[in-house]
Amino acid sequence: MANSNQSIKALVIILLVGLFGLNVYQFVNNSNLQKDNVSKENELVQLEDAKAKLDKEYQQAVSDLNDMKTNNEELNKVIDAQKEDLRIQKEKVSGLLKDSKNLAIARKEMESMRTKTQEYITEINRLKSENASLSSSNTALLSDKENLTKDLQTKSAENQQLTEAKTTLSSEKENLSKEKDQLSRKVNRATSIPVQKINADAYQNREGKKPKSVSRANEADFVEVCFKTTVNKNAEAGSEKFYVRIINPTGETQAIESEGSGVIRNDSNGETIKYSTAVMAPYSHDEKEICAKFKNPGGFSAGVYQIEVFNKGYLAGTSTLKLK
Repeated sequence: MANSNQSIKALVIILLVGLFGLNVYQFVNNSNLQKDNVSKENELVQLEDAKAKLDKEYQQAVSDLNDMKTNNEELNKVIDAQKEDLRIQKEKVSGLLKDSKNLAIARKEMESMRTKTQEYITEINRLKSENASLSSSNTALLSDKENLTKDLQTKSAENQQLTEAKTTLSSEKENLSKEKDQLSRKVNRATSIPVQKINADAYQNREGKKPKSVSRANEADFVEVCFKTTVNKNAEAGSEKFYVRIINPTGETQAIESEGSGVIRNDSNGETIKYSTAVMAPYSHDEKEICAKFKNPGGFSAGVYQIEVFNKGYLAGTSTLKLK
């Protein structure tokens, strides 16, 4: 009996010890489970907090970039490209936040995203500042252009006025010149000295002797034209120049520059004509014989020659010369 009781006690003690150990195990196990649950709950809270923070920061960054848009299309394209970069980076971080194991990496990416956002904003501000500077420069250039345009218009108007004034002066000068020319012609006409008794003779040179008067063209070396001046009280006393034209049978003026030939204006019609020779002679309101010679190395042709004497642009007298 006594042994039976002792066995029962021993069994009870063993059971109690076993139960105690089991309770201790369950307590420890439950404690670990509670810790794991708390840890997981903390991780979930941190993940949700990171997701919310990521979304908030992304939305704020997009809003900040949108606020920096202007009417500059090129600048707006840069901002849109920056927003697209942020969107791609946000999706990358969102993918990392699907697993709590990537929380640390995700946080680094978020920090990188913040840094990049600030860099973008700094870059946009720099570009806006440069654009403002360029705009200011363009405004200054436009102002300079307007001023230059006004100056050019003013100068153009002044030049137009000067041109008109010059044209007017030129016209007045031309009119004065015409009036002067007309007056000069009238004076020349009034003071022109008519000549008379015009004699034209052909001569042949003879060595050691005086030239011989000839009537044949093939014997003539030169022609001498002599005439007498008449009295013209309108003319002033002094030197007068007379121009002699010798016109051959074909109607051509005999003119050789080396023999003193040249051109004058016939004031009766304004035409320029050739003359054969010219002679200067003193004039004192009296009759005076004047002679002029013309040598033609090429010889003379047979026929009738017209002789014309001009003074001051007007025909003073005529005659003829016939060579056989």
